[in-house]
Amino acid sequence: MIKIQPIVREIVLQELEAFVALTNGYMNMSSYAHRIRPKVEELTKKEVTITSLVVSLSRLRKEFRKTKPLIHDVPITNITTKLPLSEIAFEHSINFIKQLESLHKNISISPEDFFTVSIGTTEADIICSSNLENKILKHFKIKPKIINHNFAAIGISYGPEVFGTPNVFFSLLSITSRAGINIEEIVSTPTEFILIVAEKDFSKTVALFSELHRKVNTK
Repeated sequence: MIKIQPIVREIVLQELEAFVALTNGYMNMSSYAHRIRPKVEELTKKEVTITSLVVSLSRLRKEFRKTKPLIHDVPITNITTKLPLSEIAFEHSINFIKQLESLHKNISISPEDFFTVSIGTTEADIICSSNLENKILKHFKIKPKIINHNFAAIGISYGPEVFGTPNVFFSLLSITSRAGINIEEIVSTPTEFILIVAEKDFSKTVALFSELHRKVNTK
């Protein structure tokens, strides 16, 4: 016999708004029970009562409140910025890898420049300070798939104790998501989370994370 509790748990975990509302205590559990009852009955293959669903939701609320919050204030220590940036994407190939190996021998990249390479399964992506673009294109004897311009990088730094904490990236991305800011690329290290955004969104993004920095450092 399929039990109600795990089914209700699965449904709530699939709906972000429901999870947040239940965990924080402002869900109308009776109303939500009416909404999910048809799905629960379909999955359990039996009739269920609203009372039994509300009881299941109450138990889940107690369980979820013991876990790390889905969205929390990340204790960021610093914000750095780099712009303007360019993006150059190539096909991932042996030829590209060979030419990448000699890139730093032929092109001088200063500490003030931004440069990162991401190698996926089918393509390789270079994001760099725009002053390096022509040098990189000249170095690679391969036609790029894509060249994009007018990007900016916002680096969010935090202490090593944050590494391994659940929901850090989700919490940081929720800030830009609520503001409707599109994230072009993400680069990360153990103590830094770098967002690549369009230059038009640069000031707004910096302002949002500056407010978080002020908030967490005045508690």
